[in-house]
Amino acid sequence: MSAAIEKLVALAQGQGMTGKLVHWSKADVWTFEGEMPADIMLAGTADPALDYFWQAANGPHRADKGFIDGAAKVAISFDRQENDDAEN
Repeated sequence: MSAAIEKLVALAQGQGMTGKLVHWSKADVWTFEGEMPADIMLAGTADPALDYFWQAANGPHRADKGFIDGAAKVAISFDRQENDDAEN
């Protein structure tokens, strides 16, 4: 597990959000329903171990955004709203 992702998961859970750990071929991903809270965006952006990602929906996969720890192959993901763009 990634200490950086664990911190973001704890922040989300502390705000009453419920996530589930999904195992994908490239990473284990903590998925949370709802928009990413601002404090998680700030904490993730400030952590040099994490990279921000944004992706459009494709096939069975939802539109989402979040952070990934590439070295640990663990990520956290939140729903992306239709009006989101790659800069947010």
